[in-house]
Amino acid sequence: MFVGREKELHSLNMHYDSNDYECAIIYGRRRIGKTELISEFVKDKPAIFFTATQENAETNLRRLSEVVLKFENPDFSGSASFASFDDLLDEIGKIAQKQQVVFVIDEYPYLAESYPGFSSLLQKYIDRNFLHSKLFLVLCGSSMSFMEKQVLGYQSPLYGRRTMQLKIEPFNFHEAQEMLPRRDKKSAFALYAISGGIPQYLSYFSKATSIKEAIVDNFLQKDGRLFEEPNNLIKQELRDPANYNSVIAAVAQGHSRLNEIATATKIKATSLRSFLNNLIELEIVERVVPITEDPNKSKKSVYKIKDGMYRFWYRFIPMRLTLIERGMSEMAWQGIEPKLNNFLGPAFEKLSQDYLWEHYDIEKMPFTKLGNWWGPDSRTHRQVELDILGFSTEDSSFAVFGECKWRNEKISRQILEKLIFNSALFNYPKKEYYLFSKTGFTDECQKLAKDVGCHLIVFEEM
Repeated sequence: MFVGREKELHSLNMHYDSNDYECAIIYGRRRIGKTELISEFVKDKPAIFFTATQENAETNLRRLSEVVLKFENPDFSGSASFASFDDLLDEIGKIAQKQQVVFVIDEYPYLAESYPGFSSLLQKYIDRNFLHSKLFLVLCGSSMSFMEKQVLGYQSPLYGRRTMQLKIEPFNFHEAQEMLPRRDKKSAFALYAISGGIPQYLSYFSKATSIKEAIVDNFLQKDGRLFEEPNNLIKQELRDPANYNSVIAAVAQGHSRLNEIATATKIKATSLRSFLNNLIELEIVERVVPITEDPNKSKKSVYKIKDGMYRFWYRFIPMRLTLIERGMSEMAWQGIEPKLNNFLGPAFEKLSQDYLWEHYDIEKMPFTKLGNWWGPDSRTHRQVELDILGFSTEDSSFAVFGECKWRNEKISRQILEKLIFNSALFNYPKKEYYLFSKTGFTDECQKLAKDVGCHLIVFEEM
């Protein structure tokens, strides 16, 4: 079942309808559905679809040759090969002169690494041949640093040859729900947060009858599909997996500042920055600053696990490895279940922020920046945190303040009073308040909300 990606499909089809040369660069992390998207796009179109592998150039040339020859003659079943990539691309050009055709190279970094001159050769054929043909070239890759630097980057031979690019992002909650039709909304949200919105992980959860079953079957058994997933992905993408594991584990355990992570991992700060930057490139970790700060200048930055599956795995699995190895998955689950609400809190904050963007009204809520804020309160000499602060960089007369609680009990009046008190740290003439709750609001909270014009949003309405 193909779900979501309507905008991406529309963009691809719109470019295809030009009937001219097009070059689409498609990239994103592993398991995110790039190949499924391309397969859906080409299903009703003449296409040469090749997936490169981590093998030598000769093997990739032979396999690509067979795909091209099979396209030209569907009855072809031999093992013939073009003499060179030069000859093969020349043949692609001849095909595209006669008819419109989509030429897909999936996992392009593998091909380019097996034959380092391929990007330059491809550039030559684009400039001399393909530009005047009906070729729709698709280069797809999971190595985001390679795709961004060596395909899209200024120093790349292919720089300026693309006509479109798509960075494939994780599903949002509403898209994820489509993949979990058997689950009620709260269960679907929990599985969405644990999956990080990655379609392949959601597909693993889709047949489970409960959150427990999804977690036990995929994480808490030695043969579970996600039991070794983070380690396997890190080994594919990075050298020195042991140190990267230590860094991710430290951040997952709440060590958010550079010096804290260095102390926890015993890695020198100079080396640690490189590890963190690589993890940020892979979108496993993110560097966050208060929404009012300039990310390039702020010294208040903290590091968080960005990827939901990694955050879940490193939060709950390492300390339960012995139980899992001994087949005691039920015991492992009992230690996770009471902590799930707390784990889902950050994902609920993100969902609440997304809700405000989805209901954006330039007349009523003219914010241009929205996110978390933290800083000192000179009145109490304590640190203050705001789940939501939204404001305009052009208009200093308005701001949005919000608090999000993923708890089984209703939000009390005291929570709203605290939000109002903390908002006084900012001198905005007009302030809009929002409370987001998993389960609702007490009567006293509703009364105060009515008095101050605070919007009360229950999860089921989101």
